[in-house]
Amino acid sequence: MERRHDLDWLRVLLFALLVPHHVAVGFVDWGVDIYHFVNNQLAGSGMSLFIYWSHSWRLPSLFLISGIGTYFLTRRGIGLQFMAGRIGRLMIPAIFGFFILNVFGGYAIAVMTDDPRRFSLFWLDWLINPVPRQVQHLWFLFNLMFYTLLCWPLFALRTRLENLNIAPAVLITSLIGASALAVAAVKPYEAALAGDGYQFAYYLIIFAGGYMIGAHHRSVLNWTARNAWVLLTTAIALFMAKFTLLTLALINDIPTGKALAAGGWVPLGLEPQYATIFSVIEAATAWTWCIAALGLAAKFLNTSNPMLFELNRAVFPLYVLHFPITLVGLALIAQVSWPLWIEFLLLLAGVYLCSWVLWRAADRLGPAAYLVGGRPAAMN
Repeated sequence: MERRHDLDWLRVLLFALLVPHHVAVGFVDWGVDIYHFVNNQLAGSGMSLFIYWSHSWRLPSLFLISGIGTYFLTRRGIGLQFMAGRIGRLMIPAIFGFFILNVFGGYAIAVMTDDPRRFSLFWLDWLINPVPRQVQHLWFLFNLMFYTLLCWPLFALRTRLENLNIAPAVLITSLIGASALAVAAVKPYEAALAGDGYQFAYYLIIFAGGYMIGAHHRSVLNWTARNAWVLLTTAIALFMAKFTLLTLALINDIPTGKALAAGGWVPLGLEPQYATIFSVIEAATAWTWCIAALGLAAKFLNTSNPMLFELNRAVFPLYVLHFPITLVGLALIAQVSWPLWIEFLLLLAGVYLCSWVLWRAADRLGPAAYLVGGRPAAMN
């Protein structure tokens, strides 16, 4: 099977986007609702718009590229050995991060919120009294594990999917429709924060859709490359429509607007205007940005590079390591009063560098690389 360098590059870029997104959350006032503290200097509405834009499609894109990648992985079989290896690949770093890595980010939050405990006592409480705070960004790995198990029957249809005669536009339109239906049906009743609530079914459809796209990757990628600029224009228009509807809802009533964004407005007794339209546009926006990214990658990035192999190896460890490093770095950078953009760029570079150094250190220890989501160099 040929190597798709465009998919490798896209995977690298999509996971790399996580770092500026998570760093940016620490530089906006509402970031305190997520991290429990923010930087001493805050950016304006431009940063919030960047976060909202990236959040509208970055997670769907990660599940999409994971689904496509899973298709390529199943070329060697889908039996118990494959499933055990796949689940282990996801759960080893998830458990290690749950009990070891994320404690550093948790302690940074504790220090910044005036928790008087020393690190050793804080870690002991972390281990004895597990609560959702330990999961942090690792929910993505737990969701991937569940999606892999739920889609096992789909993997068995690999050959039939490959032989299915379906036009790329029809396949993509069908996937958008299924996602829109899931969001419109579930979001009014189930709020979501991090892959839970209505997002669980929504991301499941995107993951499964990625697998189906993988089965037709040649025709789909060729089609997206030919229509890349149309897809990008459509994605921009849909995002602006989504942003406009949410802005109008917030202007009309802030609690209702927040419920429209997060979901679960029916149990709260709220009735956002254009709620169904907003839900449909939410799904369509995510898909069009994802498909536009596939098209642009196929058009411009389907070339090899000496660095691509190492960058591709670093992607998973970057995901596992970057978030606690971001929280620790944010706590440290908040102690100085340098120009805002210097602090932001310094923290951004620091997170990339520290993640890379820690991964390379684990990579030199052989099997220890599995703990941070890597694989020993000899096995790649």
